[in-house]
This record gives sequence, structure tokens and C-alpha cells, in this order.
Amino acid sequence: MAPPSAPLPAFRQRQVISEPDHVYNELKQSFMIGEFEPGQRLTLPELAAAFGTSQMPVREATSRLVVARAIEAMPRRSMRVPQATVERMNALLPLRLHLEGEAARLAARRPDPELARTLAHIDEEMRATVPRQDTKTYLRLNQKFHFDLYNQCGNDDLVDLIELLWMRYGPLMSIVRSGVLSRTGAVRHAEAIEAIRRGNPEAARTAICADIAEAADAIRARISAGDAAPAQTRAG
Repeated sequence: MAPPSAPLPAFRQRQVISEPDHVYNELKQSFMIGEFEPGQRLTLPELAAAFGTSQMPVREATSRLVVARAIEAMPRRSMRVPQATVERMNALLPLRLHLEGEAARLAARRPDPELARTLAHIDEEMRATVPRQDTKTYLRLNQKFHFDLYNQCGNDDLVDLIELLWMRYGPLMSIVRSGVLSRTGAVRHAEAIEAIRRGNPEAARTAICADIAEAADAIRARISAGDAAPAQTRAG
């Protein structure tokens, strides 16, 4: 079980958007790449301090995250990242397989050597993080790999739904080491890259679904063993 409190991610400075939107976008990204841990408690004051802002924009942003079911509202104005459970994974996984498989299929309807080169470069960066057990960087690059692919599907609504699922699923991915994920991920990513290069929609769908399902097996094993502490605290 994760500790009630853990270090917050390093948020970027606000760009030319409203403050609530900036806070929401930063939190959303952090949830998607597993920078928050299952069971982690959050409060408005600590998040406001991390962003260097008042509690008002943080309250608005976190309310959106509660609606998105990325976090749970708790007593005394605190919030909690949902606990890692097999039931939660089993509810989210079929949706990921269906939506992300379809996005990959749509993205591969025609050969795209340029996208294949981009994805291959990201995959190389991912593999370089494994000896360092740099799980956070691995997960950030993994998200980039998947969404660089999905963003070529031509369906913005589909990508929005996938983002919503990643916000809920991201903390689950933080409980396994990058080396565990990379053992199957490297093979499936290579298959997806080749499918994009050749323009093979069904092969792309199959590769992405296998990548998601095999990573889920590793996460499910950790949860079932009762070891859902974040990977970074166990490394070394």
C-alpha cells in the first residue's frame, strides 16, 4: 500500500492559458504517466504550494479530476488516488484494449515511414532507461510512444477517451519496474512500428493490444501479491 503522502511531481511553469487550465493539464499529464501512486493522499494546500498559486485554481482543477474519476474526494478537503485493485484493473483494461486497438488500426491504414522512424527513436530512448531503473522516464516515453501513434488515427474524440482512461490507469503502471514492462514492450513496440511502416492496420491493432495486455499481466501480479508500493521506492 502506498504511503499517505509522497513527493509531488515537478510541475512546469504556467504558459499562456488560464491558471485552472494549466493546473489541470499538468495534473492530468502526471496522472497519465504514473507520477502519482495508488492510495496517495493530496490536499489543496500542498498542491497550491507546488504550483505556486492560490487554492482556487487547484480546487477547480481537482474538481475536474474527481469528475473524471482520476482521484477520489475525501473528508476535510483532501483527495486520494484510487487504490490499486484487480477489480479496478479488470474494469479499465477491456476499455483500453478496445479503444487503443482501434486507434492503432486507424493510424496504420496507410504506410507511414516517418511516423515509424519517430516511434523507433522513442523506443530506443525507452530501452536506454531500463539499466538505470528510471521508471518515471520510461513511463513518460511510453506515453509519448502511444499517443504519437494514436494522434495519427484521425479521430480526436477517440484520443480524448483514451486520455481519460490513461488518467485512471496511470497510477497502476507506477507499481512495476521499467525492466518488467520492457521485456514484452520492446517486442510489441517493434511489431507496431513495423505495422506502421508497412501500413498494416490489423497488425498494428494486434501489437498494441498485446503490449497493453502483457503489461497488465505484470501489474496484476504485483497487485495480487499485495505489493502495490511504487516501483521507485523498491528500486535498488
